[in-house]
Amino acid sequence: MKDKSIQCLCILTLLITGMLLYPRIGGTGETGPTESIQTLNAALLDAMKRADDLGYEGRYKLLEPVIRDTFAFTFMGARSVGKFWDTMSDSQRKTFIDTYTDWSIATYAGRFDGYSGERFDLISQSPPSQGTVSVIVKLVQVNEPPITFNYLMKFLEDHWRIVDIQVAGVSQLALTRAQFTDVLKNKNYDALISLLKSKIAGFANAKKK
Repeated sequence: MKDKSIQCLCILTLLITGMLLYPRIGGTGETGPTESIQTLNAALLDAMKRADDLGYEGRYKLLEPVIRDTFAFTFMGARSVGKFWDTMSDSQRKTFIDTYTDWSIATYAGRFDGYSGERFDLISQSPPSQGTVSVIVKLVQVNEPPITFNYLMKFLEDHWRIVDIQVAGVSQLALTRAQFTDVLKNKNYDALISLLKSKIAGFANAKKK
């Protein structure tokens, strides 16, 4: 009986140790990388299917909570401005991340503005490599070639979040960084904020759907 108790205690200890060293894929949110992407895809399809009824503002409100919960905006924002992040004050960083987040959501609300039978097909999820998981999804279009999205995700802020998206092998974060750092280098911080705000306004005013 004593040996059996010791055996049970050892098993319990191993289980607890495993939970500490290897947290569940979804952490406290109980969702993994694939589930997060599926939630995002479902919200995007909903916005597309109800695009006319919702209009731009309605699509923004629909997508905002899902996108905020799926993307690592502070992580991505800091890397999108490179070395300039270190030169920003706390107030400037907050304003930039808020504006960067708003621009990101506005981009989705502005571009996913109609439905023609599209669907998202989940292709694969890679094992973690240096803390990063890759989730590949195809946007299947009618009479158009499919678009493949490679979502790179890290476990940040208690669950898996997108830190970059690769389309046709091109990093969207790298493209953003090239544009942002060019503005910061040749102009200044205020010019970057103005650029993002003008893009946000452009999405809001482009189509009254």
